[in-house]
Amino acid sequence: MFSEVLNGKSWGCRWIQSFLFAITFSLILIGKLSASVVRIDGEFKDWKDVKVCAYDPKGDANGAFDITKVYAASQGSILYLRFDVVSLLNLQNGPRAEGTLLVIIDLPNNKQLMLDTRGRRAFLNDDLKERIPWDRLKYVVGPTYAQNEFEIQIDLSEFNIDRGDAISIQFNGSDQLSAPVTFTFSQSSETPKRRSHRRDLGTDVRIVSFNTYFEGLSDPDREDAMGRLLNSVNGDIYCFQEEWKTEGHGEILKRLMPLKNKNPWHIHKIHGNVIASKYPLNILPSKNNRYAAAYIKSAENYLFIINAHLSAMGYIGSKEDRLRIRQINDIIVTIDEIYRGQYDEDDAHGTKSGIVIVGDFNLVGSRTPLDLIIDKKVYGLKDWLIPNLIGESVITWRGGSRASFSPGKLDYIIYSTRTLVPKNGFILDSELLNRTELKQLKLDVADSKLSDHLLITVDFQFSGPPGN
Repeated sequence: MFSEVLNGKSWGCRWIQSFLFAITFSLILIGKLSASVVRIDGEFKDWKDVKVCAYDPKGDANGAFDITKVYAASQGSILYLRFDVVSLLNLQNGPRAEGTLLVIIDLPNNKQLMLDTRGRRAFLNDDLKERIPWDRLKYVVGPTYAQNEFEIQIDLSEFNIDRGDAISIQFNGSDQLSAPVTFTFSQSSETPKRRSHRRDLGTDVRIVSFNTYFEGLSDPDREDAMGRLLNSVNGDIYCFQEEWKTEGHGEILKRLMPLKNKNPWHIHKIHGNVIASKYPLNILPSKNNRYAAAYIKSAENYLFIINAHLSAMGYIGSKEDRLRIRQINDIIVTIDEIYRGQYDEDDAHGTKSGIVIVGDFNLVGSRTPLDLIIDKKVYGLKDWLIPNLIGESVITWRGGSRASFSPGKLDYIIYSTRTLVPKNGFILDSELLNRTELKQLKLDVADSKLSDHLLITVDFQFSGPPGN
């Protein structure tokens, strides 16, 4: 048994010794975490100044989730909860034999909020029939891929939580703490950061990635909103996913986004993946139908674009996860061919090549597909974590009010650091824009609802002298 007191301006912790050689934890926390760094993204650098509020021994779990540490912080009515477990797991899916993890929050006025992570539902006071939609709680978990650290965002404003209110946090199902964690909300809400949608000085190319949700480009009911959304970011290259059956994208985009001087859109399509460019495209062969690849050439630069949509569903080690790994290995073969110069032309002397890989990676199993690409350090490829235009969210998929999976980051931007400099980049959600921003972008507030994914825009500049 031990007793430890953690003192500081913003945090206070109290460990209470128990009897009969058992360690119990009853912790009163006053949480502080700046809005400028709060991101539910599966990365945990923003938790470095948050003290552990509960330890739990290894090997005491009844299911797959064996909790070892718990952290908590808040801002306004939003609770940020992090917990570490022993094994690599997917929080929201897995074999039934692994069980689930329940997060139990005791609220004032004898209310209890239950979050069933594998059951993918929230309910109040054991009312299993009355499921609370994730969007009402602004519930987000990270990461979507298998990990042994998880973070959760829950907005408790619906239950009138405010500064000074205390809640109790406990787990159940797979594992349970020796005693609940008591947490006190102390931090006020901060004004979200608002970023510019404009191209930075020196930008050479603007690329847009958008999963249109089941043929969104050709859906007449979504046409007006689609046109406003695509025109608002004024991209040079658009990469669309889920355009499975639709053809004639050149004519569709000519109607939605007419170019100056009636110039045509240049189109390359493989299955549901479309690359649409203001500039002529040179087509690369695809090893499977889950990606399209092409390049644009100028006197000094070659820009290679790979637009991917990996298979969905599953969990770490499942057949769907293994399929995503095979699909990404095919993409890596194309990357290898690019860097070996297989697609260089006779007049390519003195040019340099940049590569950008975008799209819906569907990383709901292992993180392996992403690691296989960025671990090829010889090519200097890097994952760019893109924030929302408003605030700190990096969520790109939200589902709907009836979605069982909670919102998460499924779309990625990967680029070659040796030849490309990232400039401006943002996720666009029209519902977060104020009237002035909506007017500037010529958007309606509900336009982003046309898809379950959010539109991503990234700007790049070529770096260094030709030939590097």
